[in-house]
Amino acid sequence: MSYLTIVLTSVFAANALLVYGLGICPAFRREHKGLGTQLVALGLVSFIASGLYWLARTYILHPLDLEVLGPVVYAVLIAPLLKYLSRFIASSGRQPFVRIGAAADEAVTSCLVFGLALLMAKADYGFIEALAATLAACLGYWLALAILDSIRERLELSALPASFRGAPALLLSAGLMAMAFMGLDTALIRNLAR
Repeated sequence: MSYLTIVLTSVFAANALLVYGLGICPAFRREHKGLGTQLVALGLVSFIASGLYWLARTYILHPLDLEVLGPVVYAVLIAPLLKYLSRFIASSGRQPFVRIGAAADEAVTSCLVFGLALLMAKADYGFIEALAATLAACLGYWLALAILDSIRERLELSALPASFRGAPALLLSAGLMAMAFMGLDTALIRNLAR
């Protein structure tokens, strides 16, 4: 599978937010304070978590036929290591690193980070492919968040029935967007990447 296919699949056909429902809580918040810093931290933490989980699954769990212990290994080994790393970055004293470290500390326990690590390890990608897919999935997550935020703004200005305003209209829009993203299935993406 080419890298272009992996990236397009991770951004569209297998979008973490719209297809798997990972990291859905920030999508429905009205206030996105420091969203850029949070997305950088989320990408960094997801990148490291996917790499470490892929290594643990490929070189320890799979040869011992203990793949069922993957979530335990993540919770006991990888998550504490990521917490320590994020706190180390936050204690650097430089302002951008402090903000990124604080946001990374919150992102470690995100379902998105854990879900991406599981998805990339189980997708039978090589190490570099899994890391590229993780970064593309974070890009797809950001794209879905940006589109949903734009839709939310337009819905607030629209004349909708009272019972349809707010969450119902946004959930329906997210569902339609998910169908559109999944419409770019892997077969279509493979044909485009040739």
